[in-house]
Amino acid sequence: MKVSVIIVNYNVKYFLEVCVHSVRRALKGIEAEIIVVDNNSTDGSGSMLGEKYPEVILIENKDNKGFSKANNQGVAIARGEYILFLNPDTVMPENFFGGMLHYMDTHTGAGCIGPRLIDGKGQFAPDSKKAFPTLSVAIFKTTGINKLFSKSPYFNKYYAVDIKEHQLAAVDVLSGCCMMVRVSAMKAAGGPFDEDYFMYCEDVDLSYRIKKAGFKNIYYPEATLIHYKGESTRKATLSYVRIFNEALSLFVKKNYSKKQASLFILFINIGIVLRAILGGFRRVLKVLRMPLFDALILLLTLASIQDFWVIHVKNMQPIPLSSIYATFPVYIALWVLSMYLNGAYDPPYRALRVTRGMLIGTVVILAYYGMLQPNLRYSRAIIIFTGLSGTAIILGLHEVLYKLGILKFIPYDKLPRKAVIVADAKAYAETATILQRVHYAPELAGRISPDEETINSLAPLSEMKQLLYTAGVNEVIFCINGLTYADVLNQMQQCGDAYDYKIHLKGSQSFVGSNSSHTAGDLYTIDKRYNLSSFAQARNKRLTDIAASIVFIVMWPILALFVKNAGQFFVNSCLVLTGKCTWVGYGYTGALYLPVLRPGILPPYYLIPEYEPSEAVCTQLDHVYAQHYTAGTDIQLMLKNFKYLGQSNKNILPKG
Repeated sequence: MKVSVIIVNYNVKYFLEVCVHSVRRALKGIEAEIIVVDNNSTDGSGSMLGEKYPEVILIENKDNKGFSKANNQGVAIARGEYILFLNPDTVMPENFFGGMLHYMDTHTGAGCIGPRLIDGKGQFAPDSKKAFPTLSVAIFKTTGINKLFSKSPYFNKYYAVDIKEHQLAAVDVLSGCCMMVRVSAMKAAGGPFDEDYFMYCEDVDLSYRIKKAGFKNIYYPEATLIHYKGESTRKATLSYVRIFNEALSLFVKKNYSKKQASLFILFINIGIVLRAILGGFRRVLKVLRMPLFDALILLLTLASIQDFWVIHVKNMQPIPLSSIYATFPVYIALWVLSMYLNGAYDPPYRALRVTRGMLIGTVVILAYYGMLQPNLRYSRAIIIFTGLSGTAIILGLHEVLYKLGILKFIPYDKLPRKAVIVADAKAYAETATILQRVHYAPELAGRISPDEETINSLAPLSEMKQLLYTAGVNEVIFCINGLTYADVLNQMQQCGDAYDYKIHLKGSQSFVGSNSSHTAGDLYTIDKRYNLSSFAQARNKRLTDIAASIVFIVMWPILALFVKNAGQFFVNSCLVLTGKCTWVGYGYTGALYLPVLRPGILPPYYLIPEYEPSEAVCTQLDHVYAQHYTAGTDIQLMLKNFKYLGQSNKNILPKG
């Protein structure tokens, strides 16, 4: 057998579906096998493979064994002369293997070969080729200095920038997302991946051992591969930086002298601290920039209206600074907090959320004002006028700053985007029908013909680049039905990164793509979308739990009269408040493919004494609850089931 393709998968079913489809096409006419090792996915990846690709050899693990161990499981049963280690978030053209196999067959000194990588927008990915981590390379990489001087062969040696994008050459390290290894060279190098690496740097280690064994690692730019990145790993997170640098430390310890390793690890740890500080500051600023901006506007508005009201309307004595310092920060915080809880800072942006947040905040502030000491209550009118004026000013400035590109958010009226579908007439109709069932699907501008036929199409494929610009299109959906993956890659690179690209397979319910190499691979799918999967609703659920628990604890002496088990009711309130459980959880604890919840005191339905719904009914109600969740849902369920708030959950405490 010529080639064994090994793919390690973890919860990326739709990317895996496209990946395997492209691999099968590329292997046509080659004696080969595809081995998928699944690391205990919960998204139905295994059943999808069995249904659509029954010839694929599937190894299903009962836990997540990591990248190295899972790949080695595939190696243990592989029969090919060459082994291609491939990530599931990749797509290859039909001519992918021809040139690489010929090169390896005719250059016996080559132990490993890797392609030129492009991201989900067709742009060259620099991690196609890398250098071994010398001390300077490690310092520049871990501190992020290499990004500041991305074209410098010295500062950015990690990405081997001295070797050009289209230059065939021997390099130190090839990307583990796609590297084809000669089995004999791998054995000479001591075997496949080192299982001490759970994730990251295993490709560096294998490349190092292959080169040390006397073979070359060849960067082969004549073969190109899409690597979406980010769906299996979140590279922009502090967690990624920490795990990557731990793996880099392990590599240094294994392959360098003790003295060198100690120095390396010192600088790597310094790099982690620096990246953590800078990364944390950037993330905080990114999250808080709009709330801080709104707080500043409200502060200026409140101060201006207070001066105008005191001096020009009431002709009063100036309000003491001590009173201002004691009240203004609280007012501003309550307005901003109210907007946050009303989703004003959640995408997509909606002016209604800002207005609702300011209105509720004003009401809360007025209630708070009534509880203040007399010397701190200077005028309700100042609060009311600030609430009204602040709302108008904030909405106006949001719009102006968004137009200027200073504030970046997704305005509600800018959705959906405009897209074209590259397909024949029949595939276009089928795809358009599926898109109608997708939440936030783009608006369709029409069809691009995959050939030169122009009847009922906007343009042939050869004129797509011009049409996209002329028609103001944002997104291209490629239907792989009469269209080759080679066509897809060519068009992505020709049209450039001004557009988003997605791939749709005939008979699939998903549209796979990625907007950049730095974002998660994104997709459209008609699978159920659960409200509880969103950060905003998960946040609202937790806040509802906290608020309800505080009320229950404070009013427990009175509320205990209406609950069956008063003692357990108090315990439950403490458990929910401390995050050990939630007031409303799933009725069936074995439900699959649902957003994760803490154990619940109540199920998501109304309780009736001596009646318990069947497992099938509980599962259905759990799905409905997760899909349509709002904070009001929990409040309604708690009110209806109030007397049962004292029951214990078997997943938290034994029933008493």
